[in-house]
Amino acid sequence: MKSKRWLPRLLLLLLTAAFPTFAEKVATMPAPAGYIDDYAGVISSPAKADMEDLCRELHEKTKAQIFLVTIKTLDGEPVETFANELFAKWKIGEKKTDRGVLILFAINDHKRWIEVGYGLEGILNDAKVGDIGRTMVPALQAANYDEATKTGLQAVSKVIAADAGVTLDGLDDSTEEEEQVASPEGQLAPSSQSPHFAWLMAIFPLLPVVLFFALFIWRVKHGLRMGPGVGSSGSGGESNFGSSDSSFGGGSDDSFGGGDGGSSGGGGAGGDW
Repeated sequence: MKSKRWLPRLLLLLLTAAFPTFAEKVATMPAPAGYIDDYAGVISSPAKADMEDLCRELHEKTKAQIFLVTIKTLDGEPVETFANELFAKWKIGEKKTDRGVLILFAINDHKRWIEVGYGLEGILNDAKVGDIGRTMVPALQAANYDEATKTGLQAVSKVIAADAGVTLDGLDDSTEEEEQVASPEGQLAPSSQSPHFAWLMAIFPLLPVVLFFALFIWRVKHGLRMGPGVGSSGSGGESNFGSSDSSFGGGSDDSFGGGDGGSSGGGGAGGDW
């Protein structure tokens, strides 16, 4: 068993050495590129695309907006303060109706928060969103961010859709069915049963960037001159943060216009994982 534990620790050590820790600040946050803004880079492209479609459908059918955001670290700022200020900056929800929700995850700090606009506090009170937040904790603890974010987003969407009396095509039982699918031996798939497997799958895409920075640091220490391409915007690092690429929000965001002028009075709930 010990031989299986050293690899995640080694990868974490390499990542820590290669990357400085950047704290996102609300004041410098860019305009949202989509309903799903994964600044921490922990959500897969398929999951992001599915959630983007659900948020767009919800907005079209109920005039409510849900934004889901991941960041790396709060750098000591209370998660509820960050969420409230980001909600205000992005003006989530339509003006006057204030039907907006912000679901925020601070990955390195293991903090989460669901901020609710004035117009939805009647159906998404603090107790309700607190319950929804707790359903995400097992997946968050397993570093299964696809499942965690989908769980929270779908739960909030179901409440809004039910209140509006509409049916959302993006809400189905696929998540529940996937959790119940067993392997031939009668066990759940590795991604559901093994936190280490899910953790490694989340880290794997970062390995090329780690190797690049390791080479960069080695060449600097040895006084070697860098080629013309090094240091360009294509090197990786924190290129996701603040990107305006249309694929950043998870796919076809041509019709995305950002927040519509909504506001929040600080209603919501959150916690650790």
